[in-house]
Amino acid sequence: MLYLLLMSCGDKKTDPAPAPVGWHAEEGWTGQCWHPPDFAAKESMEGLTARRMARQESLEQMKSQWSGAREDGVSFPSNVVEDLETVLLGRPEQIEVIALKNLEMCKQVMGAGGDPMTWQSWLGQLPDQLTEGECLLPLSYTVFDYLEIGGSWQMSVPVCANDAAQITGTKADKYRITNDGPWINVDGVPGTESPNGDQWPCTLETCREGMLIGRFVSEDGVEEIFPVGTQTIFRAPAHGTITVTINDTTYYDNTYYKSGGIIDHTGITISPAD
Repeated sequence: MLYLLLMSCGDKKTDPAPAPVGWHAEEGWTGQCWHPPDFAAKESMEGLTARRMARQESLEQMKSQWSGAREDGVSFPSNVVEDLETVLLGRPEQIEVIALKNLEMCKQVMGAGGDPMTWQSWLGQLPDQLTEGECLLPLSYTVFDYLEIGGSWQMSVPVCANDAAQITGTKADKYRITNDGPWINVDGVPGTESPNGDQWPCTLETCREGMLIGRFVSEDGVEEIFPVGTQTIFRAPAHGTITVTINDTTYYDNTYYKSGGIIDHTGITISPAD
């Protein structure tokens, strides 16, 4: 009977210690690391609001270490910390994944004598990784400027894939692109479709000499030049940037029409078409 009692006591298992939450250091570490909570369990017990608050707290605690506020030998450049914070504030669910990986990086430094630069490099790459394929600046606003006929591409309006941009130029304002040339507007010189071959920026059959034209450049550097004239709608095939100019090869001899002391200035508007 005594033997069975001793065997029973010896077989009794003890529950493992719960995982630490918050700032914690193992024996021999040079500093503490932030141990995030079990976010899913927190929501299960306390609700979604508690999970969201736990995310925010984890971000604030990790940021305090990244920025050097804990004075534990860790301090990363402010732009690295701020860029990552901006991205995570817009994607709070990613904080849960980042917090666990951050704990691993911290353990490598505090517990294994790893190089903090590896940690910093990982943090610096996160904004691009988390936003890969996303467009941060959709065309949801109207941009207005006056056409600079004495210069090349201008305005530089960012758009996202499938954004439809309505580009408009004022038809009443006149200019000319040679000293003795005709006065024209954004529709260009009549009868000069596809002028002078490849030396012009826009070589499509519908492009005229001196007309308002647009250029789209994707994030990958793919370029598309298209006619605008008085108005057109361009749908972006990818994330990129729209600029405008006139279909000309030299700009030094371009002049706006002047009458009675009033000088014409062509207005350009780029706005959402959808």
